[in-house]
Order: sequence, then structure tokens, then C-alpha cells
Amino acid sequence: MVVKLDRVLKESELSGIVGPGDKVFVKCHMGAPLTTRYLRPIYVRRIVERVKSLGGKPTVIETTGLGLLDPRGTAGKYMKVGASHGFTEEVLGAPIVIADGELGLDSMDVRVGGARGWDVPVAGMLSEADALISAAHFKGHISVGFGGAMKNVGVGLVSKKGKFMFHYKEMPKVNEGGCNGCGHCLEVCPVKGAVKMRGDKAAIDAELCVGCLACVAKCEPRAIVVKRREDPTELQLRLADMVAAVMSVVGKENALFVNFLLEVDWQCDCEHFQEGWSDVPIVPDLGIVASKDPVAADAASMDLINRAPGMSGSRAEEVGALGAGTDKFAAIYPKIGWRVALRACEELGVGSTAYEVVQVG
Repeated sequence: MVVKLDRVLKESELSGIVGPGDKVFVKCHMGAPLTTRYLRPIYVRRIVERVKSLGGKPTVIETTGLGLLDPRGTAGKYMKVGASHGFTEEVLGAPIVIADGELGLDSMDVRVGGARGWDVPVAGMLSEADALISAAHFKGHISVGFGGAMKNVGVGLVSKKGKFMFHYKEMPKVNEGGCNGCGHCLEVCPVKGAVKMRGDKAAIDAELCVGCLACVAKCEPRAIVVKRREDPTELQLRLADMVAAVMSVVGKENALFVNFLLEVDWQCDCEHFQEGWSDVPIVPDLGIVASKDPVAADAASMDLINRAPGMSGSRAEEVGALGAGTDKFAAIYPKIGWRVALRACEELGVGSTAYEVVQVG
């Protein structure tokens, strides 16, 4: 697979994207604690080496996880998780930088003309990129059906606030009847003035709040409440807006998307209910898909997975989706019409679901 990746990169016209002296960001997911289905670092290293051979200056980038107090909630914590999985500068041959800053608060708002017309808080460092290469481990996802190129850059390259606005309906609120006035929420809040005491009760300023969820995690009486988005269509439309925002900063002509259809789990690298486990892949390893179009890359990846036979003992078998030609993720997530995000990105001009497969030996 490593040799085949080299061939794919050479055939993907990367030389038309990366030039001498260009600052090239390579975006990947470094996995969550105790999981094992994340993308192996050797593949990221080969991308780095290819960028160097073209005269580019590669930096491997990621962003912090959603919750500030979570294991990947700060740059420092995430770097430790990444190192435990082999993601170090020595292994990758390039520096690793968390693009939304130490606490995930470094962002810039990008207005998109999408379905929701909102300002997407994109990772602040993204504006420095001359080129972007997405290296995505393709898998399922509990919120939008699947995670590939679009999710890797859409959700993966926004700040904490962006991730919060994707997952939740509104900023956290204090239920005064449950608040005991302990003040622990003030102690963990990273934004001065976002949480204040009004008498003996805490109050959250929605204008200042960045949605880091630290107060929610720290509140012992569970008096701070948030409401998750449950409508899968809404989530996918927001994902499309986020992809469009990232691409408007980087420029469609400056990006390449590489999907690894290897060890295809039915949930995200950081999911499985945060219990720290990975599952049997739902299909055999299918190879690597690369495109300058993230929509085409994901559409082709999904088609390849659906054409493949399912793996015995996997989630695909549990939901009766072992047969070649079965829509695997539709069977696993029957309430999510995963094509919505593809069509929404298409309407935003991000890419096209129409594609042609060119096989590389």
C-alpha cells in the first residue's frame, strides 16, 4: 500500500498544486485514546516526502477536539495522544501543529452562502496555507453517515466553536434551579467574562461563549444544559457549509484529497461512545482514492465500499449488509440519508458527485 500510495501521488498531479517554497498543510486525524483504526503514520510520512520532493514545505496539521476537558481537548493533550499512536515529527518528517491553537480558540469567521448562512469559525492558521492535502481514513460516522474527505476538512479544520455549532443547537445555559453556586464553571472557563455569578447563581454570556463544554463537564449538579442537533439533514447541511468555508480560504485549485479505504470501521476514529475501542472493519481493504475534488473522492469511496462484500463478524453482518452492492452505511445508519452532504456540497460549488475512475497499478 505504501508503494501504491507513491504511485497515486505521482499520478494525481500534485506537482500542479505544490511548488518550491510553498507552505503545504497535510491534514489527518491522529486518533483517540485506545483506538486502533486511525490512519497509520507511515502513509502521512509518504505524503510529506512527496511534498518535499516537489520543493514544498510540509506541516502536518490537526485541530483540538470538541470538549476542552476531553483527552484531545487542548493542543498539548492531543499531541500526547498523537505521539502514543506514532504521530511525531521524527516519524512523519515534518512538524505537527494544532491549527486552532492551544485551547482551540484561534479561529477566523468565514461567511458562506450555504443553506444556513452562518459564519463558520475556521481554524485560524488555515489562512497561511499555500496548499492543502487531506489524508483521510474513510469510515462511518454516527452523525452524518460517513467520514471522508469532506468531514476531514469540514469538521476537522474548524475551531472548537465551529465544532460546537455543528453538533449543538445553541450555547450552554444554566438551569438556575439546579445551580448550587459552587463557581467551578468560572474556574474552568477559558474566556474571561463568559461565565459570571449573578448573586448565588452562574450565568453564561452566549455572545462570549465559545462552546468548549468545560463548564458542562465540570458542573457536578448538572445544572448547565446543552441541546444536541438530532436532525441528520441539518447536520449534513452544516457540514457542507463548513467544507465550503475551508475551501474558500484555501482555494479549490490548491487542494488534494486522499481517502484511505483501509480498516474501514463503522464509526469515527474518535467515536465508539468514547469508550476507547475499535471494531472489525466492515469491508476488506479496498485501496486509496485521490482527487482534487472532495465530493468526487467521497462519492467514489462510498461506491467502492457498497460494491464490496461485507466482512463476517463486522457491524455490516449485524445489520444484514454483507452482500456486494448493499448500501453499507445506509443499513448501519438507516435514519441518515448520507447523500445529503454530497448534494449540498455540489450545490455550493465545492465539487461534483460525477466522477471517472482512473486506476493506478
